[in-house]
This record gives sequence, structure tokens and C-alpha cells, in this order.
Amino acid sequence: MFTLQDIAQEMLAAFDLDFGDRGMVVRLSADAPDFVPEIAVRVFGSRDDEALVRLFEALSVVSEAEDPHLSEIDEKVCPLPAYRALLAELERLLTG
Repeated sequence: MFTLQDIAQEMLAAFDLDFGDRGMVVRLSADAPDFVPEIAVRVFGSRDDEALVRLFEALSVVSEAEDPHLSEIDEKVCPLPAYRALLAELERLLTG
């Protein structure tokens, strides 16, 4: 049975990290599933660079958490209401 952590890890695979002159840039890979940018739009209101960084960071927290519902999140990167909305989206993906 899949967990929230499993789905978060699967979604993290849809990101490419580019380490260039401007620092790390988070991008969606060309073969990213359609639901990944859709979740960025539903949770963060956009799929721009800032929204993708927020999604990437929040998914990283979920993927590493023993219990994602009790995890601490850096609210400067991902506000708590958005993190909770992301958890709800991930739960919807799990339950179909």
C-alpha cells in the first residue's frame, strides 16, 4: 500500500535541479506527469518558478517525514495552510 511519503517521492522524481551561476533552480522535467503542475496550481495558485520551489520543498518534507501531518514546515517557504492543502491533494491521489 502506498503512503503519503511514497507519492511525495514519486512526485519529486518529476523535478530537475539545475545548479548554475544563479544557484539551484527547480524545474519540472519534460516527462513530469500532468498532475504535478496541476497540484502546484491548486495548492500555490501558479506553476511559476516560486510555486515549483515551494512544491518541491513541501514534497521533500513529506517524503522524509515519519508522520507528514506532524512535520514542521518552514513557513517562509511553504505557508502552513498550503502545506495542509498539499497533504489533502496527496491523500486524494492515494484514495483515487
